[in-house]
Amino acid sequence: MKNRKTVYFWIILVCFLGGILLAQQYLKQQGSDLIPGAGGNFTMQSDKGPVSLSDFKGKVVALYFGYMSCPDICPTSLWNLSSAMQMLTAEQAEQVQGIFVSLDPDRDSPKAMGMFVKGFFDTYIGLTDSKEVLDKVARQYSVIYEKVPLEDSAMGYVLDHSSVIYLIDKKGVLQYYTPHNTAPEEIRDDLLKLLSKD
Repeated sequence: MKNRKTVYFWIILVCFLGGILLAQQYLKQQGSDLIPGAGGNFTMQSDKGPVSLSDFKGKVVALYFGYMSCPDICPTSLWNLSSAMQMLTAEQAEQVQGIFVSLDPDRDSPKAMGMFVKGFFDTYIGLTDSKEVLDKVARQYSVIYEKVPLEDSAMGYVLDHSSVIYLIDKKGVLQYYTPHNTAPEEIRDDLLKLLSKD
């Protein structure tokens, strides 16, 4: 009887873990369905003036929301995206536009963002805007963020925020999102899928 219970336990455990793996694979393949209705055009300020997502029709866009003072999550995500870009050919990389949106307009000016993003990839664009505009775009992309005060810190506050790279196709439609810890190779593969589509 004891052996039979042990066998049942392992069968249930294997089925459970297998189900999780299958679900993860399905969600990865159905990336455009993970955030129903998310995405859409927007306009924000860069160091060179207003920039709209629609300006990049015909290119694949990799969009990330964060802030310049982010201690580790934002730099890691941007480096992973940068590494993925470096795995592309020069011709492929020219067809991808990286955009980093700062959710911290009080500290991150468009001019500062313009310089900051060049440290990751020379074609990246940095954008920000008023809190009203940022809140609207955050709702469009299901971005969650919140200012968290830091007592006895020179920083004053940090931002808790969702950390996702949004991959948008050449027609401006959100197709995939990849979480913070996604390997550069996986990001590259998703970029290549979108680059291959008309």
